[in-house]
Amino acid sequence: MEKQQEKLTFLTELRALACIAIVFLHTFYAASAFTTNFSEQIIALTVRNLMMWAVPCFVMITGTLLLNESRVITYRKLFQKYILRMIVALLLFSVLFEILDTIAAKEPFRISTIFIGLKNAATGKSWRHLWYLYLMIGLYLLLPFYRKIAAALNRKDACYLIGVYLVFLSISPMLETLTETKTAFYICVYSVYPLYLFLGYALYCGLLQIPRWVQIVFAVIGTISVVVLTFLSEKLQLKSLSDLLTNYAFPLIVLQSIGIFGLMRAKKAKTPHWLEWILEQIDSCSFGIYLIHMAFLKAVLVYLQWNPYAHGGTMMVFLLALAVTILSFGCIWALKKIPGLKKLL
Repeated sequence: MEKQQEKLTFLTELRALACIAIVFLHTFYAASAFTTNFSEQIIALTVRNLMMWAVPCFVMITGTLLLNESRVITYRKLFQKYILRMIVALLLFSVLFEILDTIAAKEPFRISTIFIGLKNAATGKSWRHLWYLYLMIGLYLLLPFYRKIAAALNRKDACYLIGVYLVFLSISPMLETLTETKTAFYICVYSVYPLYLFLGYALYCGLLQIPRWVQIVFAVIGTISVVVLTFLSEKLQLKSLSDLLTNYAFPLIVLQSIGIFGLMRAKKAKTPHWLEWILEQIDSCSFGIYLIHMAFLKAVLVYLQWNPYAHGGTMMVFLLALAVTILSFGCIWALKKIPGLKKLL
């Protein structure tokens, strides 16, 4: 029981850290529009690119939890608990963000504003970070079949499946981007995210065993390479390389994500109680923080056009990211006290 609790603690801590990383990613990327020199620009984009592991790790955590056959997930539970939550969040926040945009533009609020928000949800034209909800709806819809595959996997099967996904969903797209040449070979899947789903499950259950030193190498190589390649892509204006660095299918991001996930799972040092408590609180609000943090960022950087680089430079961007994280947490923590919103957020 104690060992199982340690595993759950690892997932809680990783999800909380990934949530914070997402806020920093979006903050530095949004603030990069205000940079005045190459140094500021390269630091902002490097921080953004270094945080790209966060979404893959979110999906790996989902695979760890929901592909486990010990967890009973009926079709009724799938639609009522998981899919419905994503749909309601998508509709609610698409409308909310449309109302915020209307107010910011100093336009009168009309009933049609609500319908525009609903239309945006259906057409994918709401705020860009809501793409994650479409991803989760898609993964949840296919979850019953992913679970059947996971339940039948042995180590050889897991290595084969992940190997095929890695070649066709990560390495092949990278080569196509770099060479600007389409290959005739493809695999009939929609995106790279099932790779992360099965990676999380396989690593957690031991179907895919990667030595600790290899995990460290993956994390270090992925991190250093992202830093170097970000500098080169901006210095030499290499659009194809820049596109790869912001693509979750990029092999270096896959390696970095595997390394971070594996190291967090295998870490032996006990997290201090005060830090563990903070991460638990953030984890409990992580979904809501993801949804709402862009409202604070957009209010400051877009609506008010406040330039952090004119008030302290990169350090001010860091402080802004920290402030947005705290404000988003506080807002969601309060909203979860309202009956009906706790299960949604």
